[in-house]
Order: sequence, then structure tokens, then C-alpha cells
Amino acid sequence: MRLGKECLNWALALGKRLVPLTGRAEWAKEWRAELWHREHGVRSVREGRQGALSLAYGMVADAAWLRMDWAQSCARGSAYTCLWVLAAYSLLCVAVERVAEGSWRAFAGVLATRFLGSFVFVAVPAVFAAMVTYPLRPLRCNGAHGGARRLLSARTRWNFFLGVKLGLTLLLGFLATVVATEPARALAGARGAWAADWLELLLSALVVTASLRWALLDQEQRCQKCLRCLRQPTRVGPPSRNFLEWSGVALACEDGHGLLHVPQMDGSWCWYDLWVERDSGFTGLFRS
Repeated sequence: MRLGKECLNWALALGKRLVPLTGRAEWAKEWRAELWHREHGVRSVREGRQGALSLAYGMVADAAWLRMDWAQSCARGSAYTCLWVLAAYSLLCVAVERVAEGSWRAFAGVLATRFLGSFVFVAVPAVFAAMVTYPLRPLRCNGAHGGARRLLSARTRWNFFLGVKLGLTLLLGFLATVVATEPARALAGARGAWAADWLELLLSALVVTASLRWALLDQEQRCQKCLRCLRQPTRVGPPSRNFLEWSGVALACEDGHGLLHVPQMDGSWCWYDLWVERDSGFTGLFRS
């Protein structure tokens, strides 16, 4: 009996460390009530060491599940998750191509030949055209929210994340193109190398265009404060019910940093999406 009680106390202390800080007090209160009911109820006589171990396991499993759910909620749509996913897919393409070539020297030679042969002639003009024609939304994040101070400003973090994301996106597109065209080159052989080159050139143009479009559109759908993807789209002002009023979709940051107003039609008064920053008192109000 004493061993079972010590095991439950140990599980309760471990569970309190696993549970996120926001729900730790409520979790501990519920499980203390469960332990009191077990100790003073009728079940305490019937249950022995096996029941105590089962309850301790359930306690730790419940705390671990809450921690995993909290981690997934924080990682969902964050800038770090986006960069890690792009890097992971790039490493996967590197592993596949390395296995196909058989050695690191052959792998490096193929990458250098393909990059300087076709991809660079497609990527450089595409990146230049995308950055020139990209309608930059003015940053209106004034840093009025509380919380931990950051070394980099909001504008610096915004531009740094955009640059790293564009680089990883183009890298992934290049590696995916190399992996996709490798079977075609093997089937074509030396005589059909020109056909494989044209196929790789067309595929590179398609991949670069799609990659740049996704990266820029994804950047526009993020919060200027925390760089997380905006959620909860809400329709504002149906065009059939208003006259000369704003209509479009409003996206909210889950941490309450602000709202993004996306107009239904672009006009001279608003040719970009409008970011409206909220007061710090709204922080956490929109968290699901």
C-alpha cells in the first residue's frame, strides 16, 4: 500500500512537470481529487499495487498527451515549422539522389552540372521578376505588445524569414527537379540527352514559378508579430449588401496580435492586404 502511494505521488510530480504551464494547476487539482477519492473510497480496499501502477500510468500518459497536444498547437503554422519541413524534404531529396548516384563525388558533380546547366538560367530571372513585381505589404507592427523582448526587430525578422524561406524553397525545387528527371535521363541515354535537357528546363521553370508563388503568398498570410499563419477567415461586408463600403475576408492571429483584411477586389484605395494591429489586451483572445 505504501509503495503504491509513493508511486502515485511520483507520477503526480512528474505529470505536473509535463503538463503545460497554462493548464498545470487545473490538471493537478483534478488528479488530487481522483487520488483522494481512491484513498478514501471503497476502491482503496479492493485495489492493490496493480491498480496503483495502472492509475500512475494513466496519470503520466494524460500529462504527456497534453504536452504533445500543446507542442503541436504551438508548432502548427509557425515559422520554425515551415523552415524545418522545407529542410527535411530537401534532405530527403539529397538522400534519394545520393543513393541513385552511388558516391558523394558523383552526386556533387551531378548537382554542379544541373545547377549551372539549366536551373540557374531559370531561377535568376524568375527571382528577379518575382521580387520586382511582388506587391510588398507595408509592415505596421509597432511592437506595442508585451512579452519577451527579441534581439531582432519585426521588420528584420520578417525579411530574414522571407529570405530563408525563398532559399529553401528554391533548393527544394532544384533537388526535386534533379530527382524527377533522373529516370528520364537513364531511359533516354546519350542519344536522347537533348530531350532530357529540355524536359529538365521546362520542369525547372514550372517548379521555380510554383515555389516562388507559394513562398510569397504564404508570407502574406502570416502575422507580422509572431510570423505564424493566420487562421479563422471571416467574411466581411458581402458586396450585394453594401455600397461603397469595404468587403473582403478578415484573418486573425491566434495570439491576438492583429487582423489581416484581404479585399474582395483590388482598387486604388487598397492595392494590398491591410494589416490591423490589435492592442496587447486582446492577446490570447482568439486562441482556439
